[in-house]
Amino acid sequence: MQCKEAHETLSALIDDELGTEQQHAAKAHIAGCSLCAEVARDYRRIGDDLRAGARVPLPADLAHKVRARLASEARSGHRPQRLPWPWLAQYAASLILVAGLSGLLGWQLARSSFEQRRLERDVVAAHVRSLLQDTTVQVASSESHTVKPWFNGRIEFAPTVKDLTAEGFPLVGGRLEFVDGRRIAALVYKRRRHVINVFMWPADGEPRAAAKASVLQGYNTLSWTAGGITFWAVSDLNAKELGELQGLL
Repeated sequence: MQCKEAHETLSALIDDELGTEQQHAAKAHIAGCSLCAEVARDYRRIGDDLRAGARVPLPADLAHKVRARLASEARSGHRPQRLPWPWLAQYAASLILVAGLSGLLGWQLARSSFEQRRLERDVVAAHVRSLLQDTTVQVASSESHTVKPWFNGRIEFAPTVKDLTAEGFPLVGGRLEFVDGRRIAALVYKRRRHVINVFMWPADGEPRAAAKASVLQGYNTLSWTAGGITFWAVSDLNAKELGELQGLL
C-alpha cells in the first residue's frame, strides 16, 4: 500500500470500517511510514476533539430544579408550560452545524498538512538523487538566456531563471524532474560548496503564499508561491542563506 491509498483509507480505518485484508495492509503501512502515522494521529485527535466538543454537561442541580418546578406546578393547579421545542431544535441544529464545520476544517487542515509533508519528502528525494549523479544538470550554463529556452517544449510553463552570480548564488544550470505526478523544472545554484536545487511548477490557481521553512533528513527546505509558480528550494545550506536566495528569486 502506498501513501496516497493509505491516506484515502485512514478515516475508514479509524472508524473500523475496512475489511480485514485492507485493514492489515493499512496498519502495516502506517507502522512503517512516519508521515502517514502522524496524519493518522491528527485524524484521531480531530475525532476526539469533536466528540469532546459535542458533549454539553448538564448542571448538577438540574434534576432537583425540575422536580421542584413540577411540585410547584402541581400545588398551584397550573398546567406546566410546554417546553420550548423550537428553541431546543435550533440549539441542537447549531451544535450539529458547529461540529460539522469543525470536522470539515480539521479534515482540510490534516489533508493540507499531509500534502505539504508529501511534497517535502518528494523534493528532498529529488535533491538527493541529483547529488548521486555524475552531474546535477542536463543543460549546464550560468546564462539565463541559455537555460530558460532549453525548457521550451519540455514543460508547459516558463520557469523563473535568474543568474545570481553577482549576489553570490551562481547558476549552474537546469534539468527536468518528475514530482507530484508532473514534469517540473529544476534549477541548480551553488553557494560556496553547497548545491541548491530550486524546483518549480505551476501553482494551479493557488494564491500567493509566504515562504515555509522546514528540515527533513538534514536538509533545509523552503517553499513558497509567487507569480503563479510554486517554488521549493532544497539544500544543506543554512536556512538564513537559503532565505536570501528565496528573496532574490
